[in-house]
Amino acid sequence: MDLQHTSPGLRERKKLETRAALRRAAIQLSLERGPSVVTVNEICAAANVSPRTFFNYFESKEEALFAWDQQLTAELVGRLSRQPSAVPALAALRLAMLETLPSFGADANWAARTELLAAHPELHLKLADSIRRIEQSLSEELARRLGVPVDSIFPQLLSGAAMTALRAALLAWPPGSDHETLQALVAEAFDLLAAGLPDPR
Repeated sequence: MDLQHTSPGLRERKKLETRAALRRAAIQLSLERGPSVVTVNEICAAANVSPRTFFNYFESKEEALFAWDQQLTAELVGRLSRQPSAVPALAALRLAMLETLPSFGADANWAARTELLAAHPELHLKLADSIRRIEQSLSEELARRLGVPVDSIFPQLLSGAAMTALRAALLAWPPGSDHETLQALVAEAFDLLAAGLPDPR
């Protein structure tokens, strides 16, 4: 019985450790040599995993450099889909985001990633594309939830507003703070959206 309770936790910790090792390797190699010349095979060798394992976590080597990846997107969309249908879309997305943030905030490579993005501004284009794909995944789930076309304004606007709320919270998040601080900032950002962005004056 104890094994049944502990094994999922051990498996999850192993996954988190593997993902963190791949991130560290990708960021460190990219800082040393430049992201354009580093290969997935080199990242895998440094992290002591196979390329197949790499692509279980990341869609590309660039995604390993960013704070948000496909697994976090899947977690966010899954949590959104499980919110009760009676909960308004903005509130449901707020709850899903807050529930996903502990996984996001566990990343320990913020300083190195910031240094990498500053040294290689070309990565910002890839980061913007990554954010666009997250917004698209959210739009599709919101459209399904609401029963509206995915290309209608509301799901597109809400998914974009959610990612903007996250970015604003990240900018206000003190370096080295825990994920509870980030959760509070994201909650504040969503509260401001729900209130119609009242003038702070």
